[in-house]
Amino acid sequence: EVITNSDRLAELRRLNLELIFAERNHVCSMCVSNNHCELQDLACDLGMQHVEVPYAYPRLSIDATHPKFIVDHNRCILCGRCVRVCAEVEGAHVWGIAGRGRETLVITELGIDWGDAETCTDCGKCVEVCPTGAIVEKGKAAAEMEKHPQLVTTLKERREND
Repeated sequence: EVITNSDRLAELRRLNLELIFAERNHVCSMCVSNNHCELQDLACDLGMQHVEVPYAYPRLSIDATHPKFIVDHNRCILCGRCVRVCAEVEGAHVWGIAGRGRETLVITELGIDWGDAETCTDCGKCVEVCPTGAIVEKGKAAAEMEKHPQLVTTLKERREND
């Protein structure tokens, strides 16, 4: 029998979520994606009210070189959705993941600035699937950006069929 929901699993999920919050400067009350963030929603669902582990406070880069979009590595949780939607849905293969441990980042075209990425089609699918607002449209608040949850469903279905 496979158990997917128990008190022990809920506690482990909450602990894992705390570590994600502490690793990359996730303080909801100070975030532009406050009330429009899947990470925050999950924390509420799991009853996480505060983070007990110390925050790492890394100073990661923000790439605003693209004419339409920005990526803030301080908010990225390395979920890989941008990598998958770009490769599997758009077919552009702009995004990748590089580095180890705390140095891990999502990168564009082997580490060049996003604005210099020749394979980017400016489709915005990466913006639509980003759960934390780490990839955003320039000049728009999180509440103003159009999201398409069916893209995440498409990625889940493709993973199940692999």
